[in-house]
Amino acid sequence: MLYNARQPYTPALEPYELNDRSLIIDTETVGAGPSVEIVEVALGDCEGKIVYHSLVRPAYNRLPRSTKDQRFDSKEFETAPYWEEVWKAVSPLIDNRLLIAFNASFDCRALAAERARHRQSPTERGWRCAMQLVKRMVGAKKNLTLAEACARYGLEAGNHRADKDVLATWRLLKKLVEGAP
Repeated sequence: MLYNARQPYTPALEPYELNDRSLIIDTETVGAGPSVEIVEVALGDCEGKIVYHSLVRPAYNRLPRSTKDQRFDSKEFETAPYWEEVWKAVSPLIDNRLLIAFNASFDCRALAAERARHRQSPTERGWRCAMQLVKRMVGAKKNLTLAEACARYGLEAGNHRADKDVLATWRLLKKLVEGAP
């Protein structure tokens, strides 16, 4: 079962957009392309507080395997909710909010694929990409990973878990916003 999850270009975050009407989002996924499934999602506010975090049991793809950087234990997923239940909690939180992700095009596509598969409508106001802001501010030509961007500013990076990556993105954005004109 494949769904069109194409999304338009996601603009760079402007520093003033990190405010109480925005949320930082991160997803961890399995699968690829339109069959991608979210297996973990986290949302954080502009003060660095995690407002939602959950594993999501995949319905079509195999569970994610543990890697050196990303530690998933298959037992964690035994009690994890499926996407429909997670969406009931996430949808009101993101309603009319600007969503900020480090690599927004990836997270936007993953969320769009899940919603298309379950025939759910978007509720967010839009998306902004923190990676594009970092690229512009440091004058980089190529995309940086979250770990590379954090290292440039001497900050602790995430570990490819949604809640840790949201907090790493928040720390990075706070550092950038403090230095923005």
